[in-house]
Amino acid sequence: MRPPALPAPGPLSPLFGGLYAAAYGIGGQQLATQMVRRVGPVVALPVLGYGPVVAVADPALVKQVFAAKPDVLLGGEGVGPAAAIYGRWSMFVQEEPEHLRRRKLMTPPLHGSVLDGYVPIIEQATRAAMAHWPAGRPMRMLEAARELTLDVIIRVMFGVDDADEVTRLGAPFDDLLLLAISEETPVRYAARRLGALRMWGRLQGINRRIDDVLMPLIADRRAYPGRPAGILGMLVDARAENGEGFSDPPGLSDNEIRADLITLVLAGHETTATTLAWVMDLLLHHPQVLEQVRAEALGGGSTYTEAVINETLRLFPPAPITGRMTTGRYQLGDYTLEPGTRIVLLLDAVNRDPASYPEPDEFRPERFVGARPQPHAWVPFGGGIKRCIGAAFAMRELTTVLHTLLREGRFEAVSKNPETPPWRAAPVLVPRNGSRVRFWPVEAARPAGRSRR
Repeated sequence: MRPPALPAPGPLSPLFGGLYAAAYGIGGQQLATQMVRRVGPVVALPVLGYGPVVAVADPALVKQVFAAKPDVLLGGEGVGPAAAIYGRWSMFVQEEPEHLRRRKLMTPPLHGSVLDGYVPIIEQATRAAMAHWPAGRPMRMLEAARELTLDVIIRVMFGVDDADEVTRLGAPFDDLLLLAISEETPVRYAARRLGALRMWGRLQGINRRIDDVLMPLIADRRAYPGRPAGILGMLVDARAENGEGFSDPPGLSDNEIRADLITLVLAGHETTATTLAWVMDLLLHHPQVLEQVRAEALGGGSTYTEAVINETLRLFPPAPITGRMTTGRYQLGDYTLEPGTRIVLLLDAVNRDPASYPEPDEFRPERFVGARPQPHAWVPFGGGIKRCIGAAFAMRELTTVLHTLLREGRFEAVSKNPETPPWRAAPVLVPRNGSRVRFWPVEAARPAGRSRR
């Protein structure tokens, strides 16, 4: 018997591919969610400029994709536009075995007891940010969180304390992030065969500014190995072993360190800021949950706080899609995919699978109290060998920032209605209105009974 044909929302033609790409740009993830609910959890899409695309929202098939051998499904090729921003040297876009070598070198600064040393840095940065927030006036938590998490990641990555130096080092990365999350990036990637990436003057200018910042720091750390330099210093010093001694090459080149620092700063900045904005909005619209998290912030412990973060990541994974690329004919469940097919995993749809989560659209942190997330039905950090290397750091940062905010400030939502995702497509799933809040320092907490406008 022939395998069944892939379901599709329309004709598999270049014209439809262009129309669908335009519609997705306007309708974003909500359009994708509606599509899989109407057509099915596996859908063929001819997205113009991206080749054959198959969107997947089935946890069992997600598990299959994440478990596939790296020479069967390519992870670097699957991430698409991100490669243009991170650069060809980034670990994020490398295939095996190079990806694994680089991952081993980058893992120690982002896991285990090393994370404890970052907590005072995160707390200090959070207090410094709160000191500049307008008391009692509406502010967008998303923008405040972006400034805060950029400050944190720059301090941790480069081992700097001076506020002016943090600002100097962070400025070009902030510009690169804004470009990465703009509509221009996926459009240029779609037109890459026409030279849209090679002739990208704005990106080239930002990269020159990043070189001016990073390359002297790397050279200085190599010249003076005992000088503290945060994660940058750890990457310069990193050596990989192959079981018989140091591998060849044993460490990272300057270009590799540069690319991986860009990857860590961008990935560790925007996604964490977005999650913090979503968490605050959800807490402020669920007062009982807020009080339980505040109790942990004041009394110690993080079990319930981590459950809240996990549930927030389930509902609003900051990066809602990831992908793989087939190298040959590939059997995905009942369907046969041709070589060069881009498999796009709809992580937000997977996280709301009703078979895995009763009432999947409801905010219920209790799902994760005393229970570990299901590995293939909770995928905010991706999965398989390409799972986000900074997941543990992100959880520690979110917990630390949240507890500091709730110990030393009081917040209320500006609107009585919870936030929703934007209509337009974006690589990061941000709150549509930026999670607008009012803030008061603890010593100037708002008067009881203040009404919400």
